[in-house]
Amino acid sequence: MGYRERRIELIAKRAAPQLEPGEQIQTGFIAQTGWWIFTVLVATFVATDRAILIVHRDGVQRLPRDFRFGEPNGLYHRIELDRTYKVHRQYHPEITAADEAFREMQARGGLQDSEQH
Repeated sequence: MGYRERRIELIAKRAAPQLEPGEQIQTGFIAQTGWWIFTVLVATFVATDRAILIVHRDGVQRLPRDFRFGEPNGLYHRIELDRTYKVHRQYHPEITAADEAFREMQARGGLQDSEQH
């Protein structure tokens, strides 16, 4: 199993307990907050067909699926939410995939009422 496959497996494992019945993972990536070794918190972002999950050691945050991450750029792409999250460029393809999955969902007629959280 290669590095990319292990990364995908790790993200799916972290997200599994937080998924609702029938909810499907579209993509995921790791982000961090803070810059210094003692202030860095790591979070796993998971885009599903129903929500954006942010899984960290303090719990999980569930956001509506209509969130867009934006075009990734630089060494660390910044995502502004409750705090600033930084995503290393190794995960830029996953950020693009999450936004593309959202655009595809919109093209199919948007989210169903039962899928909005």
